[in-house]
Amino acid sequence: MLTYHQAMTTDLSSLTTAADKWDAAAKDFEGIQKTYDSQVKSVGFDGSWTGQANLYAQPNMQQTSGQYAAAAKEARAIASLLRDAQAQFTDLRSKLKSVVAEAEKNGLKVSNDGTVSSAVPTDRAAMHDPDYQAVLAKEASLRSTWAQNIADAVQAFDDADQGVKMALTSAVKDTDLFDGNPNSFNAQAEGDLEKAEAKETIRVAEKIRSGKGLDANELAEAPWLFRTVAQDKKASQFVLDTIGADGTIELSNRLNGLAGSGDKAHKQAYEAIQSALAGTVSTATQDPKSPFYDKWREGLRKAGTKNFGSKTDPVYGYPSFVSLMEHHDKYGKRFLNDLGDDIIAAEKKHQDIWTKWRDHPGISNDPLDHLLGVMSKNPEAATSFLDPGANGKNDHLQYLLKDRHWPRITVNGPGMLASRSDPASEAGLGLAIEAAATGREPDSAMGKPGPHQEGQARVLQQTISILDADGKGDSIAANLRKPIGRALNDYVADTHSIFNGQDSPIAGSKDIRGSGNNAHIANAQASLIRVLRGVADDDETFAMLYRSENAYMAGVLSSGENRSDTGNSIGNWNNRADEIGGVRGIYNSVGADVILDNRDNRVAWANDTARYGYHGLGTLANKLPILPDEAQRMVDSLTYEWSKDVIAEANNRARMEGSQHYAVGLDGTYEIVDRWADGRQIDRNTVAVESMRRQAKNSYSAGRDAALDALRPPA
Repeated sequence: MLTYHQAMTTDLSSLTTAADKWDAAAKDFEGIQKTYDSQVKSVGFDGSWTGQANLYAQPNMQQTSGQYAAAAKEARAIASLLRDAQAQFTDLRSKLKSVVAEAEKNGLKVSNDGTVSSAVPTDRAAMHDPDYQAVLAKEASLRSTWAQNIADAVQAFDDADQGVKMALTSAVKDTDLFDGNPNSFNAQAEGDLEKAEAKETIRVAEKIRSGKGLDANELAEAPWLFRTVAQDKKASQFVLDTIGADGTIELSNRLNGLAGSGDKAHKQAYEAIQSALAGTVSTATQDPKSPFYDKWREGLRKAGTKNFGSKTDPVYGYPSFVSLMEHHDKYGKRFLNDLGDDIIAAEKKHQDIWTKWRDHPGISNDPLDHLLGVMSKNPEAATSFLDPGANGKNDHLQYLLKDRHWPRITVNGPGMLASRSDPASEAGLGLAIEAAATGREPDSAMGKPGPHQEGQARVLQQTISILDADGKGDSIAANLRKPIGRALNDYVADTHSIFNGQDSPIAGSKDIRGSGNNAHIANAQASLIRVLRGVADDDETFAMLYRSENAYMAGVLSSGENRSDTGNSIGNWNNRADEIGGVRGIYNSVGADVILDNRDNRVAWANDTARYGYHGLGTLANKLPILPDEAQRMVDSLTYEWSKDVIAEANNRARMEGSQHYAVGLDGTYEIVDRWADGRQIDRNTVAVESMRRQAKNSYSAGRDAALDALRPPA
């Protein structure tokens, strides 16, 4: 393995020097051949020498001349390979230096052996800083990230080094086994480094595809060989074009079987080849304008619905291919979108084609859902695929959320076929919706709440509208709850506004608000309430949303004026109290509805929600919106376990006393007001603060009633 020090310090100019000498050797061989042909070989072929001796000598003369020519060819190939190597190593060293420079810009130190260390002070005074542990954790994460980036850059250098070694070794091998001269010069020596690596990759791929295992040396070389090809567009396209879409799927199936076999010693190597092959697909398909792209896509269309298994145990191409793609995470937007369109077209033409008859380890039965999972790692691609567009012509969300016949699992039992839904269904869809609506990879840290791009907002707006098309948004598939909940969390500013009837009418709007990079959802309040209820069945998701809303409320209060408790300040504070009361009334009512719908598990749900939202705050810390300092201090100071409000609201509802007991569930709302006053050193008993509490109480009741009407409308 090449070391960091070697990658940074090896004298690469020696490669050019060596190449010059090999070119000189080639020139010498060409000169010798010319002399030999004119002064020796010519005697045997110009007719001046005849007889048996001449007939015997001619083949030897021809062979000798050919050896000189082959020697020149081999020498020039080596010279070319050395120059390619010098150029490749120089580029890789430059990239490695750039990674190191970026690490140092982030405040890290990189030693001569590539070790990454932190610049965080370790003196006693620093250790007593309240934020010291948080700083240490952030630095550790940063250090780990950049250490891996440097390791990856060194790995790429080592892969290239191994590729040069392989190419040089191949260049000096005798490729003509029938010339009567074993171990002679190579007249077919390849002088293009990328082509040499690609040809060897194809040879290894075809060997695996044919069902033959690799020997120890091949197995050791194959992972870096495939990785090297995956880094070059021309090489990756050449390999895939040669193997073809059918061959790639067959190769993937073989690798999947080898990686999943009991041969643990080889498992890691075959998995590395799978990952590199997926990387080859990624690199080859990045440019949709290349001649390769359309040809490959057409071949994949045909192979996608081809059965690579048996009639009774089908294994179709698309599931195998998408399962291969899951070994990599950097695909181009156009390829992901085109592949999604092609899979949808295929399944519309062949309904139930993805029915799962039995397990094929490592191969998913639903290529579309798994492709959506892959797509979620490219949020721009996910937005492009799911955005209905300003004209509403893209129907992918409608198809996926309402119209699609999701693949089922069929079990062949005694005398009958039993069919059931797949518990993994819609997992990829949920992740893609989250990425498309937020512009971030799923489950990543939240930044400031909104705004969003038009396409992102349209994705979430239509998702809510479709889920609640029949007023049934309160019932959401289990695999959609967390990702849609996280998407809503990213839109906390918009949901807060809708719940308060601000900016958009209560009945909502068909179109989003705003434009460009300042777009907002504008769904009907009742629809949003029902969808909130739907995701609330997942206790952790509900805790996250409630906690983020509390954080946003703190931001609303912190933006208020700070004058005496007379005049405009009372109206200003009351407006903010009105906002927080109404939204908390909706949230508490939604939580109460969950409890009432799950009487047997209501205590467990409430306790888990409290644990996530209060005791387990650390698990949700990166899902809270970034706030002004005053608001952040206020959130940190809140101690009330708001699940008590939810339980109180549920008990109140169960007794059918909601309209008479407006104060039920208000403790947490009052505490937010009180903590805000404390933070500004305002006496809780002032007229202004008392007015805020009354305003919050009134709006809380209105919010609670709005949620009740949305979730349990009168018969």
